[in-house]
Amino acid sequence: MAVHNVLAHAITTVADRLDIPRSALRYIEASAIADQIAKAGDPAAEGAQDVHGVRPVRIDERTVPTPRWVCTRPLMALAQTVKYAANNGDSRTVQHVADLIFELGLVIGDDPDSDDVAIPVGVLDETAHALEHVAAQIETSGWSLCPCGEDHGQAAVDAKVPERLRSDAELARKMRAKADG
Repeated sequence: MAVHNVLAHAITTVADRLDIPRSALRYIEASAIADQIAKAGDPAAEGAQDVHGVRPVRIDERTVPTPRWVCTRPLMALAQTVKYAANNGDSRTVQHVADLIFELGLVIGDDPDSDDVAIPVGVLDETAHALEHVAAQIETSGWSLCPCGEDHGQAAVDAKVPERLRSDAELARKMRAKADG
């Protein structure tokens, strides 16, 4: 419904600015466009891994004060998820996680004189979700650090990664819980 309302507002605003009669708007159905956007944004849809421009909408603008050194765990875990997603053809996850790494990097480097940083709640929520997603893909879809088909000893590494990613996702959720305080 949120996508529908945003589109309806955007269509009406553009029509008003261009002085298009409201009767002409009947040919632009916001709900049909909203349905297409929602369909493209559904990670379960066929080919969704190739859609890289869809991101969650962040409504919560709160931040969580966190010691700078604590940020290294989620940052390293996100880097690991990028490797797995890239090696297994999930460009949507690669793009989203790369954005999260960038955002977390900005926060870490924002005020080098401070021991604490302010991490957006949405970054922590999305980090936990991405880590859980990749852990599940390793377990259920056979994602591997090296999916070339040859044995390089990666099976032993792959077997340990989901537990670590879930542990780091839990850390992100605990960090985020401080916002609800």
